[in-house]
Amino acid sequence: MIRLIITIALCVLTAIAAVWLTLNPGTANFEFLGWQAQTSFALAMGILLIATFLLVVVWWLVVKIWTAPDSFRKFQLRRRRESGFDALERALIASAAGQGELAVRQAARADALLDRPALSRLLAARAAESAGDLEGAQRHYELMLEDSRTRLVARRGLASIAEARGDHQLAITHASEAFDESRTRWAFDSLFNAQVAEGRWEAARKTLTEAEKRKDIAPDRAARRRAVLLTVEAIECGEAQPDKASELAERAASASPGFAPAAALAARFLAARRRHRRAAELIETAWQANPHPALARVYGDLRKSDTKAKRAERLRALAALNPEHREARLLKAEVALENRNLEAARFALAPLMAERAKTARLCALASRLARLEGDEEAARRLMARAAHAPVEANWSDMDQDGQVFPYAPEDWKRMVFAWGDEARLIHPRYERFEDLAEAVPETALLEAPSARRAPDTPSGPPATPPATPSSTPPAGPASNKSGATDTGAQSDEDKRASRYYEPGRAPDDPGVDEDGQT
Repeated sequence: MIRLIITIALCVLTAIAAVWLTLNPGTANFEFLGWQAQTSFALAMGILLIATFLLVVVWWLVVKIWTAPDSFRKFQLRRRRESGFDALERALIASAAGQGELAVRQAARADALLDRPALSRLLAARAAESAGDLEGAQRHYELMLEDSRTRLVARRGLASIAEARGDHQLAITHASEAFDESRTRWAFDSLFNAQVAEGRWEAARKTLTEAEKRKDIAPDRAARRRAVLLTVEAIECGEAQPDKASELAERAASASPGFAPAAALAARFLAARRRHRRAAELIETAWQANPHPALARVYGDLRKSDTKAKRAERLRALAALNPEHREARLLKAEVALENRNLEAARFALAPLMAERAKTARLCALASRLARLEGDEEAARRLMARAAHAPVEANWSDMDQDGQVFPYAPEDWKRMVFAWGDEARLIHPRYERFEDLAEAVPETALLEAPSARRAPDTPSGPPATPPATPSSTPPAGPASNKSGATDTGAQSDEDKRASRYYEPGRAPDDPGVDEDGQT
């Protein structure tokens, strides 16, 4: 529209000028080197305009001819650059699509066409990685270390290649330099992961502290990771440096109160130093945050001189700190069964048995209660159900040497991220099915083969099963060594099935602790 208006305006102006020249005729005289000419003014102006136009055209042709070589070189450079960017685009698309060989070829073509070494080397390295050529990618990344603009991305690529090869030492080298030079999240993740993989717990803890200051990790995740690192450091110190181990364990328990391994370990160290009150405080705090069966076992073992009744009272008080939790109800039931308090055990197990999903551990406890009540048939039925119920990880007796959490170094490495990122405790022995055979009694307390009748077999009294070492003991009073009987005696199979905390140990006298108690 604007162009149309301008065109109309020019036409109007031209018409006005033509009319004005017609109404005002004049003459123009020219004399040059003795040559004279006379014409009208309008014709003279027309000749001048045409001459000016021709002069401009000639000058343009001269300039074009003069600059033709440079223009040709620029044209070739532009065409080369366009081809290079086209190859670059194809290489990026092929790399993203996983077409490694095509990406490598296009990257090499882009490197030959473009005068951008940083871009072409980065593309070539990524293409080599996509093709699985780690050696080629490493060479390109090492060349990128020479340029300050690409040094950081080269560090990241080299650290990633080192991690893929399992060379954690080289990954630590590149990631630590990147972590010191810049505030990038990937540098922290790569460095921390490599330090944990190498078992450098103290170095990983320092890296975690620095990352928390930089806000590269959330405070709650950092606290949980720190708790795991401090715990494994305390375990490694062990008996060689008991004071340092105790301090580290206490710091771990304070960093993440719900982390049961830290609280249990700290309580054991403190109990060995006669600091029972502090140990009890740590266990109680951990129980309030996250009840755990291992905490109950350690809590019951704090004072070796406690009688059976006093130990049961202390465990009931522990359960009361978080009474509605599942573990608290199980602990109440275990303590009640140990003390033959059938009503209390029934009250504790009733809400759990009302749930739809029942575990082998729960069924074993219910079976023991039924046996103590004299309902042998219900006890056998519950133990048969326990044999097929989902196995519940039992943390209260993981190791025969007394360690509540006997993790291997590889298990602790997993725990750093399992607890640190997900607040989840792993149970390696159950994951590896080491305790599957011990989850239910060896004989499963099933009916004897002779007592199981076929559907069409006439009913009658079951035959007495032959006595074998592995057969289930018959229902009835259990005989002790003195010849006395106890109708409420617990069988060995029940103990192996429930794997509950057994507080009835022979007391010993460790002396007077710092709290003034024996």
